[in-house]
Amino acid sequence: MQKETGYAKTDITGLDIAVNFNWNCDESPLSAVPQGIPGEPLAEQVARTQILSECLRDGLQGIPGYPGVDEMMRYLHLLDAFGITCATVGIYPGEANRLSATMKQLLARMRDELPGMVPSVLSMCTEESLRWTVECRDVHPGLEAVVFMGSAPSRRLVQGWDLNFILNGLETFIKKTVDMGIPVIAGTEHTSQTSPEDLRAITRVQVESGAYTVAMADTIGVIRPLGTYRLVRFVRDELDALHMPGIRLDWHGHRDTGNALGNAMAAVAAGADRVHVVSRGVGERSGNASLEEVVLNFAAIEEEAGLPVSWDMPQLLRLITFYEEMVGVSTPEHGVLGKRYSHTSSGIHTDAILKAHHLADRARDAGDKELERSLREMSRTVYSAVDPATVGGVPSVSVSPWSGGSSVKLAYMASGGNPGDLSQETVESLLARAGELGRELTSEELAEGFAKTHARHGS
Repeated sequence: MQKETGYAKTDITGLDIAVNFNWNCDESPLSAVPQGIPGEPLAEQVARTQILSECLRDGLQGIPGYPGVDEMMRYLHLLDAFGITCATVGIYPGEANRLSATMKQLLARMRDELPGMVPSVLSMCTEESLRWTVECRDVHPGLEAVVFMGSAPSRRLVQGWDLNFILNGLETFIKKTVDMGIPVIAGTEHTSQTSPEDLRAITRVQVESGAYTVAMADTIGVIRPLGTYRLVRFVRDELDALHMPGIRLDWHGHRDTGNALGNAMAAVAAGADRVHVVSRGVGERSGNASLEEVVLNFAAIEEEAGLPVSWDMPQLLRLITFYEEMVGVSTPEHGVLGKRYSHTSSGIHTDAILKAHHLADRARDAGDKELERSLREMSRTVYSAVDPATVGGVPSVSVSPWSGGSSVKLAYMASGGNPGDLSQETVESLLARAGELGRELTSEELAEGFAKTHARHGS
């Protein structure tokens, strides 16, 4: 049975209870539920897609404290060098809030040190927020503003808004912001829970009031890739119907249900021009779409198609590591580019890796440099989807109860030694110790076990 969205009457309180639209499955005469969607965007779509960093805005809403301006500027320099030149750096903080001064200091430094980076701030549909946004523009003339309101029935219920209130607010403040010479990205919170009928009216008001970009937000991470594709395609078709094909589309996703990467890919496949990300996926609740996940996959799509990669990928680990340190978030053990992304102690795995190195040594001895290069790369990828060398990292090896002799030899090689120098006694001793302890050996324990061999061979 089709669920009606909007409001349903309850007999208990007499209050109209909001019923949000579900783009994953709810039927609508304006937008059919797709029977299937592309598995990923085309390489040409990825190549024209921009990445916008929400690291210094939405990301900071997911940590206990606020970084200093010097740290944030160092991070912005790293973003710029990596190839991300759009960054949201603030939201109207309210009157008499010291963060306002911090954001303005950051904007002044960006103006002077990173003239090629485009900053944006979020501006609510109020006179106070508009005034603050204009003050920010006076600090950085290249500023853009995300003028937004919540739009889902649940949000409207608790705020006491109706659709006309939202439409009037967006129209008024988008026009006022544009009239002040500030480019506007028109946004809605909870776009992924707003019905097609309401979005049609909202989209028309947004672009006819002067916005050059429409931003769709999956504010609580509830949508899935099929729903994302359907939503973005609907808004793109609405713009085409309004004869405004030049309007750009932004996608802002969260990862509460684990779909942020798939949603980002579906959004681009459906016609989104820009995707919002945060390093390590930091953010409120479960966090935002992860910068490293998005760029790793987009870069792979470009590379596989023979297109130049849009980002300086060997700087990726440095970028996200600095962000972790700046915001006080620990590197995860697992997950994309977690501590163990290229780590192994499994004897089956290390055996294959070590044999790839042996083949590379033979190619080197034969003078075949190209074959050696390919085999060294194979040694790094035979048991890893991400070649550490391509993201600024190195392989990691340890010895554990599930190791074999190859694990000890590979760990010794990683420490700078020649595996051929290891005695069988040393190999067996380290394997026995790991077995007795019932865990991986620490780097200090490995160093202790290798010390005599290093000393004997001067390595």
